[in-house]
Amino acid sequence: MVIGLTGGIGCGKSTAAAYFAESGFKVVDADQLARQVLESHVCVSQLRDRWGAACLDARGVPDRRWISAKIFADPAELAFLESVTHPEVARLRLAATADPSVDTVVEIPLLFEKNLAAGLTAIVVVACSDDVRRARLRSRGLDDAEISARIASQLSLVEKVKRADVVLWNDGEPGFLKEQVVRWVARLRGA
Repeated sequence: MVIGLTGGIGCGKSTAAAYFAESGFKVVDADQLARQVLESHVCVSQLRDRWGAACLDARGVPDRRWISAKIFADPAELAFLESVTHPEVARLRLAATADPSVDTVVEIPLLFEKNLAAGLTAIVVVACSDDVRRARLRSRGLDDAEISARIASQLSLVEKVKRADVVLWNDGEPGFLKEQVVRWVARLRGA
């Protein structure tokens, strides 16, 4: 089975993915695939051609913070970046989930926004309150304007919850989220 794992920024998708891994699932992180693609020679060349050397850090790799500020401020720049990275990310994701004998969770932050639900066995959404997610994002060094821009760039959490097959609530302690994952996996596997 291939489970799609999504939710709002700061809701705890990566934490839930780690608990799925502990339950025996292979985890594929679409953001990690995107970072891999972003740092490829072909992509770096296209970014430099479009934005100049300012988009690269001292090591010559894409400066993700600089790029984030650029794409969240201008939808045309976001569309450009997606046109460069998304086809290769999709290819890598499909290759990573091709073995039908392996239960896999694919963490895809923009699963609904990019219409990536085809072929998934189920969609799990990790959700939490707005106050909790904003506090988590502040702890990652984002300011209120950056947080609001990133939240606004995603489908609303309410809509994601409506579209989910399963919702995991993550306002409490990590153990509570883990317990939800373990119970759902056991039910899924008929235990």
